[in-house]
Amino acid sequence: MFRKILLVGLFSLLSGVALAQTAPMQDVVYLKNGSVIRGVIIEQVPNESLKIETRDGNVFVYRMEEITKMTKEQAPNYYGVRPRYEAKARGYMGIVEAGYGIGVGGGSTIGMRYTDRFELDVINGYQFSPYGFIGIGVGFNISTNGENVTSIPLFLHGRVNWIDRNFSPFIALSLGYNISTSPKDQIDYKTYAKWSGGLMVEPTLGMTIRVSNKAAVTFGIGFSVLQFKGTPEGYYAHDYSSASIMTKAIRLKVGATF
Repeated sequence: MFRKILLVGLFSLLSGVALAQTAPMQDVVYLKNGSVIRGVIIEQVPNESLKIETRDGNVFVYRMEEITKMTKEQAPNYYGVRPRYEAKARGYMGIVEAGYGIGVGGGSTIGMRYTDRFELDVINGYQFSPYGFIGIGVGFNISTNGENVTSIPLFLHGRVNWIDRNFSPFIALSLGYNISTSPKDQIDYKTYAKWSGGLMVEPTLGMTIRVSNKAAVTFGIGFSVLQFKGTPEGYYAHDYSSASIMTKAIRLKVGATF
């Protein structure tokens, strides 16, 4: 029995050593900006530059003064381990997010009752490091509780990922102007409320999950504030005052970056 156990243990050890010896290796380039690029170095000019091709076919060129060190390491997806995806160091990035806002306040005496709403945002911008992004966005919001309330926010969007890993928490802030596209509300006979827009602000906490070096899925929870300004119009308009309301919602959203 002891001999069998010894033979099994020895065989397992030798198998592990053999597998370790045949584990695929890859070139790894560590950049001074914190990025880590994994792939195959396909060209190198001593003391000047190098060219590295990543697993998904992208080719990057770096000057030697941008590089901290270069190593050979075991491929991260060997033995079925999920590979570590690297965010681009800088360049264009797009974000598409859809969400549902659960109303927690907002309304006026001249009509609008804006509570729950569906929201869709498209953001285009520049990623200036694996951690930071700033862009310009446009959204579309529509109420889902029977109110005929719609708007198109235009905004600046900033986002910071805490770590450069496959899973990273992030914080974000959108700030801009909410363009009202809502029709007039009838207040009473021959009197209506005309709605214009106002401030838009939305802080968000979330999680980024990378699915490749270029793309990620995001989940977030935000606090959305949209301003509307109402002006009475019509025969009895003098009986009513103008109104400015801040509609508030807790927004649950899912998105993708590319």
